[in-house]
Amino acid sequence: MLSELLNKETIQIAHKVDSWQDAIRLASSPLLQQQKIEQRYLEAMIQAIEEHGPYVVLTPKVAIPHARPAEGVNELSMSLLSLQNPVHFAPDKPVYLIIVLAAIDDASHLRALVDLTQVLQEPTQIDSIIACQHPENIVEKIKHYATKEQI
Repeated sequence: MLSELLNKETIQIAHKVDSWQDAIRLASSPLLQQQKIEQRYLEAMIQAIEEHGPYVVLTPKVAIPHARPAEGVNELSMSLLSLQNPVHFAPDKPVYLIIVLAAIDDASHLRALVDLTQVLQEPTQIDSIIACQHPENIVEKIKHYATKEQI
């Protein structure tokens, strides 16, 4: 399921961004363009981090911003932004991968999260995704890592 959500249309690579807010805006842009999320969902993600701190940094180098489905999700979706230079969600939280999660309910995204956990469980796998220069390479890494344990 993860490779259906994260594909070459929803993966971007950038050199750097000026702020974590800009990182979330850029990471969300494919989902906005595809009308899978609304602008208010993007604003809700930023507002939640401003209110609650960098709780979206779930593992070193990776942030998974999200908000409630009712705040503007039209379709279950994910997008990924890989940065060559980190953006800091806090002074001690440099992030290279921003994975926007847009769930439509409490359950439909869980299979994708299980797959994503497989991908992010090893620091070397995270580093190999960060090292990719093209979205297609990231797609291949995700497919490989997400299915590795299930074969």
